[in-house]
Amino acid sequence: MEKRILAAVDGSEKGFQAVSILGRLVKDQPDVQLVVFHCLQQLQTLAPGELCTISDDACRLPLSAQEEVGNAVFQKARNLLLEEGVPETAISRRLKLDSMDPAQDILREAQSENATTIAVGRRGRSQLENLLLGSVSSKVAQYSGNRAVWVIDTPTQESRKVLVAMEGASDARTLMSYVCRHVASIQGMHFTILHLMPPIPPTFWDDGHILDSGERKDRQSRVEKWHRECKQRVQGFMEETCAALKSCGVQEGMIEVRILPTREGIARDLLNLIAEERFHMVLMGKKSFQERKPFLMGSHANKILQNAKGTIIGLVDSP
Repeated sequence: MEKRILAAVDGSEKGFQAVSILGRLVKDQPDVQLVVFHCLQQLQTLAPGELCTISDDACRLPLSAQEEVGNAVFQKARNLLLEEGVPETAISRRLKLDSMDPAQDILREAQSENATTIAVGRRGRSQLENLLLGSVSSKVAQYSGNRAVWVIDTPTQESRKVLVAMEGASDARTLMSYVCRHVASIQGMHFTILHLMPPIPPTFWDDGHILDSGERKDRQSRVEKWHRECKQRVQGFMEETCAALKSCGVQEGMIEVRILPTREGIARDLLNLIAEERFHMVLMGKKSFQERKPFLMGSHANKILQNAKGTIIGLVDSP
C-alpha cells in the first residue's frame, strides 16, 4: 500500500537539511511517495504600519515571481532527495501561491493528497519562541487530526535508534499500527519500547503524622502491591507491542523493552533520556499520556516537541 508523506519545505537552510534527513530515512522504501510542498507567503512591499490604498496587486509579489521562487525551492529540495538516493519517480511537487497561513495550507494539502504523514523542519528558535505556539510546525502538529506529524530538528542525531513512548493499551495499539506501517521497514533501526510508571498516587502519601513501624510496614506493602499490579498491566500490552514489531519483520535483537519509574516527571524524564541516548526518532501519542489533554501548552507531547533537540519527533494521533 502506498505511503504518502507531505514534506513541507520553507526554503530555509534548516528546512533543506530536514529534507536531506527525510530522504536518507525513507530512500529504501519502495512504497513511499514524497510530496514536496512549498507555500509562498504574500510579501508586503510597504513598510510596517503603512496602509496599501492602491490595489492588492501593488502590495504583493507578482504571481510569476512567486512561482519562480517556488520552482527554485522545489528544484533544490528535489536535488537533495535525489542525492540521498530517493527515486525520481517517488518525488512530486505542489506549490501554493499567495499563502496567508502556511500551517493551514499544509494541512489542507495533506488532506487533498491523502497523506498519512506530514514532515516539517523546525527553524532555529530563541528562548522566547520556545514559549510560544505560533510556529508553523506547532500549528501543524496541533491541528493535523488523524495524520502523524514528523517535526525534524536539525542537525539530527542519526543513530538509527527509535524511542516509542507509550502510556496504555490503546496508545500501544495505535502507535504500533503506525510503526509497523511506516517505520518498521526502515533498515537498521533499533526500537526501544518505553513505558514510564506513574508516580505513587496521593492515597499512599503520608497522613500528616509520623508512622510507627507497623504503619510503615503496611504502607510499604500496599505501595509494593500497587507497583506489581501496574507492572502486570503494562507488561501485557508491551508484549503485544513486541509481537507486533516482530510480525512486521523487525528482528528480536533490534527490540528493547523498558518499564521505568517516573523520577522528575514524564516530560522531563523523556527529555533526559532523548538527550542522553541520542535517539534518531521519538514516536509518541499526540495527546498527554495521562490527563488526555488536547495538544496544548500543558501536554507532555507539546513539552517534548518544544524542548527536544537533535531528533525527529513523530506525533501520532491517539484515540
